[in-house]
Amino acid sequence: MEQKLSSLNGYFAAQITACAEKARALKADDREDEAVFEKIRANVFDIFRTVLAVAVKKSQGEAEAAGFFRGMNSQLSASWSAALGLAREHGDVEAMQTERIKLKAAAEISDAFERLWEGEK
Repeated sequence: MEQKLSSLNGYFAAQITACAEKARALKADDREDEAVFEKIRANVFDIFRTVLAVAVKKSQGEAEAAGFFRGMNSQLSASWSAALGLAREHGDVEAMQTERIKLKAAAEISDAFERLWEGEK
């Protein structure tokens, strides 16, 4: 499990760093809104890095940790999907984009988890 944990933590660190670098470049180009969206994306990766740490700490083994992580991904994604629906109802374009960013990052994280933890894809 240590190798899987290390691989996923490396993935999260790389994604967070890439988002921060992209946000700095966008800000330098006076593209503040896009820079903010990159920061949101980085925050999602950081949230899931914390979820992974909690999953490993609270679980009795790999299968339980994986189940916890997947469950939290589903739970957070459902919450963000509901927020997207509300934003759509209210015509809040910025909130809609924020929730789309979160959902896309969560889907990427799910794919990376399956690839790095389970050795799939």
